[in-house]
Formats: sequence, structure tokens, C-alpha cells
Amino acid sequence: MLPSTAQTAEIVIRNDLAELANLRDGLERIGAELGVPGKPLMQLQVALDEIASNAIKYGWPDGGNHKLCVRITGQQNQIEIEIVDDGREFDPRLAPPPEAAPAGRRRPGGLGIHMVKQLVDRVDYERVGGHNRTVMTKRYARRRESSNSTVEWYAS
Repeated sequence: MLPSTAQTAEIVIRNDLAELANLRDGLERIGAELGVPGKPLMQLQVALDEIASNAIKYGWPDGGNHKLCVRITGQQNQIEIEIVDDGREFDPRLAPPPEAAPAGRRRPGGLGIHMVKQLVDRVDYERVGGHNRTVMTKRYARRRESSNSTVEWYAS
């Protein structure tokens, strides 16, 4: 039986790509505690990695030491990930779709945010007090119980 209360992890990392592993570990831990099926958990891992790595790569053109604050809140039917940073303003909801280009002629970049929008159910954004606040929500639900009482899951 799954826990009935929400599970939350708050993780603060430096603006260093090597620190992304800490975010992955936190999401994996909450996913395991809640029994989140593999597919939605993997989709969230990819989305979290993309948003956080974009903030690290592009949020501070002048460099310096900065932090990303990430709150992962999981319940039986959804996980919400909030990412807050003091980087330059960027609303992922406004990112244009990737440009079509002939095979082998496509420029690098531009696919990550589009992919995030496909992997999660909802992306919210606001700029508050000089900080970006991006929230991703992924729902998952039980599909049916089989005759031997095991539960099958699907990602919505």
C-alpha cells in the first residue's frame, strides 16, 4: 500500500552541472517512497534535468556563484517540482517550438524546453522578486488492479 501523505524534498544546489545528480537522487528517493511507476518518474527526471541545466548554463551570463532551490513534492497521484533561481528572466512557456530543418542541417539547441512541455502535464512560471519560479506537475494514476492484486500504472 502506498503512503497517503505527501513527501517533500527541498534541495539547494550551486550553479554547477555536476550538482544535478543531487536533484536526480532527491526525485528518485521521493519516487521510490511513493511507488511512482518508472515511466512518469523517468519523464520527470528528464524534465527536471533540462530546466535545471538550462538555468545553470544560461541563467548567469556573467558567471559567479549562485544557487538553485528545488522543492519536490510527491503525492499518490502527482509530483510537483518547483525550481527557483536568481538567473536572468526566462519563461519556458514562451519558448518557441523547434524550427523544422532538413536532416543534418538542424542547429543544436531548442529541443529541450519543447521536450519538457511534452513530458509533464503542466508548466507554470512567474518572476517574483528577481527570481524565476518554474513549477512542473506530472500526474500519474492507477489503471486497474489485476486478479492477483498487483497494481498496474500508467502515466497520464
